[in-house]
Amino acid sequence: MFFYSFAVFAGIFSVLLLVSLLPRRWETFSQEEDVTICVNQVGIHTNIIIPVQNNIYNWQHFLNLKEIGKQPSGNYQYLGFGWGDRDFYPTNPSQIQEIVSLGIQALFFSRGSLMRVEGYPEIPQSHDIHCVGVNTSNYLNTVHFIQNSFELTPQGQTILFVRSDESDASYYEAKGHYSLLRNSNNWTAEGLRQANINTPLWAGIPQAVMFHVSRNPN
Repeated sequence: MFFYSFAVFAGIFSVLLLVSLLPRRWETFSQEEDVTICVNQVGIHTNIIIPVQNNIYNWQHFLNLKEIGKQPSGNYQYLGFGWGDRDFYPTNPSQIQEIVSLGIQALFFSRGSLMRVEGYPEIPQSHDIHCVGVNTSNYLNTVHFIQNSFELTPQGQTILFVRSDESDASYYEAKGHYSLLRNSNNWTAEGLRQANINTPLWAGIPQAVMFHVSRNPN
Protein backbone atom coordinates (compact mmCIF):
# COMPACT_ATOMS: atom_id res chain seq x y z
CA MET A 1 0.00 0.00 0.00
CA PHE A 2 2.82 2.38 0.91
CA PHE A 3 4.65 1.59 -2.33
CA TYR A 4 1.48 2.21 -4.35
CA SER A 5 0.86 5.57 -2.65
CA PHE A 6 4.48 6.60 -3.14
CA ALA A 7 4.35 5.61 -6.84
CA VAL A 8 1.17 7.66 -7.37
CA PHE A 9 2.69 10.69 -5.64
CA ALA A 10 5.94 10.35 -7.60
CA GLY A 11 3.99 10.06 -10.84
CA ILE A 12 1.96 13.20 -10.13
CA PHE A 13 5.09 15.13 -9.18
CA SER A 14 6.88 14.00 -12.36
CA VAL A 15 4.00 15.21 -14.52
CA LEU A 16 3.91 18.57 -12.72
CA LEU A 17 7.67 18.92 -13.11
CA LEU A 18 7.38 18.24 -16.83
CA VAL A 19 4.64 20.80 -17.45
CA SER A 20 6.59 23.38 -15.43
CA LEU A 21 9.15 23.30 -18.25
CA LEU A 22 6.54 24.13 -20.89
CA PRO A 23 5.49 27.74 -21.58
CA ARG A 24 1.82 28.73 -21.70
CA ARG A 25 2.38 30.11 -25.17
CA TRP A 26 5.14 29.46 -27.66
CA GLU A 27 5.04 32.67 -29.67
CA THR A 28 6.90 35.75 -28.43
CA PHE A 29 4.87 38.83 -27.59
CA SER A 30 6.17 42.37 -27.35
CA GLN A 31 4.29 45.35 -25.97
CA GLU A 32 4.86 49.02 -25.25
CA GLU A 33 6.97 49.43 -22.14
CA ASP A 34 5.07 52.03 -20.13
CA VAL A 35 6.09 50.52 -16.77
CA THR A 36 8.29 47.69 -15.51
CA ILE A 37 7.11 44.68 -13.52
CA CYS A 38 9.79 42.68 -11.72
CA VAL A 39 9.75 39.20 -10.21
CA ASN A 40 12.19 37.98 -7.57
CA GLN A 41 12.78 34.65 -5.91
CA VAL A 42 13.30 34.37 -2.16
CA GLY A 43 13.73 30.76 -1.09
CA ILE A 44 10.73 28.75 -2.28
CA HIS A 45 8.63 31.85 -2.95
CA THR A 46 8.38 34.38 -5.78
CA ASN A 47 7.13 37.96 -5.53
CA ILE A 48 5.82 40.60 -7.92
CA ILE A 49 7.63 43.93 -7.48
CA ILE A 50 6.10 47.14 -8.82
CA PRO A 51 6.46 50.90 -8.15
CA VAL A 52 4.63 52.45 -5.20
CA GLN A 53 3.38 55.13 -7.54
CA ASN A 54 3.69 56.31 -11.10
CA ASN A 55 1.46 58.15 -13.56
CA ILE A 56 -0.70 55.01 -13.83
CA TYR A 57 -1.47 54.09 -10.22
CA ASN A 58 -0.59 55.07 -6.62
CA TRP A 59 -0.62 52.21 -4.11
CA GLN A 60 -0.99 54.66 -1.25
CA HIS A 61 -4.67 54.84 -2.22
CA PHE A 62 -4.99 51.16 -1.29
CA LEU A 63 -2.35 50.49 1.40
CA ASN A 64 -1.08 52.37 4.43
CA LEU A 65 2.67 52.19 3.79
CA LYS A 66 3.42 53.00 7.43
CA GLU A 67 1.98 49.61 8.37
CA ILE A 68 4.66 47.83 6.37
CA GLY A 69 7.84 46.55 8.03
CA LYS A 70 9.44 46.41 11.46
CA GLN A 71 10.48 50.07 11.43
CA PRO A 72 8.10 51.59 8.92
CA SER A 73 8.75 55.04 7.59
CA GLY A 74 6.46 54.67 4.59
CA ASN A 75 9.23 56.01 2.33
CA TYR A 76 9.24 53.07 -0.04
CA GLN A 77 9.67 53.39 -3.79
CA TYR A 78 8.69 49.79 -4.65
CA LEU A 79 6.44 47.14 -3.17
CA GLY A 80 6.85 43.38 -3.41
CA PHE A 81 3.68 41.28 -3.27
CA GLY A 82 3.40 37.58 -2.51
CA TRP A 83 0.63 35.18 -1.49
CA GLY A 84 0.90 32.12 0.71
CA ASP A 85 -0.46 29.87 3.43
CA ARG A 86 -1.44 31.73 6.62
CA ASP A 87 0.42 29.30 8.93
CA PHE A 88 3.56 28.57 6.87
CA TYR A 89 4.18 31.91 5.15
CA PRO A 90 4.79 34.28 8.09
CA THR A 91 6.46 31.59 10.23
CA ASN A 92 9.26 30.89 7.74
CA PRO A 93 10.28 27.68 9.58
CA SER A 94 13.93 26.61 9.65
CA GLN A 95 13.77 23.31 11.53
CA ILE A 96 13.09 20.28 9.32
CA GLN A 97 10.32 19.04 11.63
CA GLU A 98 8.49 22.36 11.38
CA ILE A 99 9.02 22.58 7.62
CA VAL A 100 7.56 19.12 7.06
CA SER A 101 4.67 19.57 9.48
CA LEU A 102 3.64 23.04 8.32
CA GLY A 103 4.34 22.14 4.69
CA ILE A 104 1.99 19.16 4.73
CA GLN A 105 -0.67 21.22 6.48
CA ALA A 106 -0.33 23.99 3.89
CA LEU A 107 -0.46 21.65 0.90
CA PHE A 108 -3.40 19.55 2.02
CA PHE A 109 -5.15 21.22 4.99
CA SER A 110 -4.65 24.97 4.54
CA ARG A 111 -6.62 27.16 6.95
CA GLY A 112 -6.45 30.16 4.66
CA SER A 113 -3.97 32.55 3.09
CA LEU A 114 -2.08 35.80 3.59
CA MET A 115 -0.68 38.50 1.36
CA ARG A 116 2.92 39.48 2.04
CA VAL A 117 3.85 43.07 1.23
CA GLU A 118 7.48 44.21 1.44
CA GLY A 119 8.73 47.75 0.94
CA TYR A 120 11.92 48.59 -0.97
CA PRO A 121 13.79 51.89 -1.39
CA GLU A 122 14.85 50.65 -4.84
CA ILE A 123 14.55 47.54 -6.99
CA PRO A 124 16.53 44.79 -5.19
CA GLN A 125 19.91 44.12 -6.75
CA SER A 126 20.07 40.35 -7.08
CA HIS A 127 20.67 37.67 -9.69
CA ASP A 128 17.32 36.19 -8.61
CA ILE A 129 15.26 38.96 -10.18
CA HIS A 130 13.92 39.55 -13.69
CA CYS A 131 12.03 42.58 -15.01
CA VAL A 132 9.67 42.94 -17.97
CA GLY A 133 8.27 46.10 -19.55
CA VAL A 134 4.48 46.14 -20.01
CA ASN A 135 1.89 48.58 -21.32
CA THR A 136 -0.53 50.58 -19.19
CA SER A 137 -3.55 48.36 -19.70
CA ASN A 138 -1.70 45.14 -18.84
CA TYR A 139 -0.04 46.76 -15.84
CA LEU A 140 -3.43 47.77 -14.45
CA ASN A 141 -4.68 44.22 -14.97
CA THR A 142 -1.93 43.00 -12.64
CA VAL A 143 -2.64 45.78 -10.14
CA HIS A 144 -6.31 44.76 -10.00
CA PHE A 145 -5.37 41.08 -9.64
CA ILE A 146 -3.16 41.88 -6.64
CA GLN A 147 -5.83 44.06 -5.05
CA ASN A 148 -8.47 41.37 -5.53
CA SER A 149 -6.26 38.91 -3.64
CA PHE A 150 -6.64 40.91 -0.40
CA GLU A 151 -9.47 40.23 2.02
CA LEU A 152 -11.09 43.59 2.78
CA THR A 153 -13.33 44.97 5.48
CA PRO A 154 -16.90 46.00 4.56
CA GLN A 155 -15.46 49.52 4.26
CA GLY A 156 -12.93 48.34 1.67
CA GLN A 157 -9.85 48.47 3.92
CA THR A 158 -7.02 45.92 4.00
CA ILE A 159 -6.72 43.83 7.19
CA LEU A 160 -3.25 43.74 8.79
CA PHE A 161 -2.38 40.29 10.17
CA VAL A 162 1.18 40.74 11.47
CA ARG A 163 4.36 42.69 10.81
CA SER A 164 7.60 40.87 10.14
CA ASP A 165 10.24 41.06 12.88
CA GLU A 166 13.03 40.50 10.38
CA SER A 167 12.27 42.55 7.26
CA ASP A 168 10.40 45.51 5.81
CA ALA A 169 7.34 43.33 5.28
CA SER A 170 3.84 42.91 6.68
CA TYR A 171 1.21 40.21 6.20
CA TYR A 172 -2.44 40.88 5.39
CA GLU A 173 -5.56 38.74 5.33
CA ALA A 174 -6.08 37.30 1.84
CA LYS A 175 -8.59 35.37 -0.22
CA GLY A 176 -8.30 31.72 -1.20
CA HIS A 177 -6.66 28.59 0.14
CA TYR A 178 -3.13 27.34 -0.46
CA SER A 179 -2.81 23.85 -1.94
CA LEU A 180 -0.55 21.52 -3.92
CA LEU A 181 -2.06 22.80 -7.17
CA ARG A 182 -2.18 26.49 -6.20
CA ASN A 183 0.76 27.69 -4.16
CA SER A 184 2.58 31.00 -3.86
CA ASN A 185 4.34 30.61 -7.21
CA ASN A 186 1.10 29.74 -9.01
CA TRP A 187 -0.31 32.99 -7.60
CA THR A 188 2.69 34.95 -8.92
CA ALA A 189 2.24 33.41 -12.37
CA GLU A 190 -1.47 34.26 -12.39
CA GLY A 191 -0.64 37.87 -11.64
CA LEU A 192 2.00 38.02 -14.38
CA ARG A 193 -0.36 36.54 -16.94
CA GLN A 194 -2.72 39.46 -16.33
CA ALA A 195 0.04 41.62 -17.82
CA ASN A 196 0.52 39.25 -20.77
CA ILE A 197 3.85 38.02 -19.40
CA ASN A 198 4.55 34.43 -20.39
CA THR A 199 4.70 31.86 -17.58
CA PRO A 200 5.05 28.07 -17.28
CA LEU A 201 2.13 25.76 -17.90
CA TRP A 202 2.35 24.80 -14.22
CA ALA A 203 4.10 27.33 -12.04
CA GLY A 204 4.42 25.54 -8.71
CA ILE A 205 8.22 25.74 -8.62
CA PRO A 206 9.92 29.15 -8.24
CA GLN A 207 12.70 28.27 -10.68
CA ALA A 208 10.13 27.57 -13.40
CA VAL A 209 8.52 30.99 -12.92
CA MET A 210 11.89 32.76 -13.00
CA PHE A 211 13.07 30.83 -16.08
CA HIS A 212 10.01 31.63 -18.17
CA VAL A 213 9.88 35.28 -17.08
CA SER A 214 13.52 35.67 -18.10
CA ARG A 215 12.57 34.56 -21.62
CA ASN A 216 9.99 37.31 -22.10
CA PRO A 217 11.04 40.22 -24.36
CA ASN A 218 12.52 43.10 -22.35
